[in-house]
Amino acid sequence: MRRLLNLDLFRTADRFGAVLLLGFFLVATTACQSTPGGIPANAVVITAAQNGGAVSVRPGQMLVVELSGNPSTGYVWQLVQTPSAQYLLPDGTKQFQTDAERASQSQIKTQYIRFVAQEAGELTLELNYVIPSVGPQPDTRRFSVDVVIE
Repeated sequence: MRRLLNLDLFRTADRFGAVLLLGFFLVATTACQSTPGGIPANAVVITAAQNGGAVSVRPGQMLVVELSGNPSTGYVWQLVQTPSAQYLLPDGTKQFQTDAERASQSQIKTQYIRFVAQEAGELTLELNYVIPSVGPQPDTRRFSVDVVIE
C-alpha cells in the first residue's frame, strides 16, 4: 500500500511538472513575439493604425507608441515637441527587431517610444520620421494621436 501511494505521488508530480513546463513555454513564446521587456502587461500600446485618432490612459499607466522604421537609413521617429511632464513623462525609446525580420535579414525594426501618464489632462502627441541632423521635410512621415489621461 505504501509503495502504491508513493507511485501515485510521483505520477501527480510528473503531471504538475509537465503543466508547469508547458506554462513556462507558453509565456516564453508569447514574450518573444510581443513587445520588448520593460513594458508592463497593462500598458496601452498604440501603432500606426491609431494615427490621427485618440487614446485614453490612466495616471501611472504606461503609454507605448510602436512604429516601424529602418534605422539603417538614418531615419528615426522623433517627438515634434516633448509633452509636458505634468501629463506624460518620457520613459525612453527602444529599437526591436522581430525574429521573422532577423531571419529574413530585414532592416525593418520597430521603435517603441514609452511614456508614463501622470495626472488627468489632454494633449496631442506628435512624431516625425526624420534624419535627426536634417529635420522634417515637406514629405516627412508624421504620426499624431490625441491622448486623454483620465
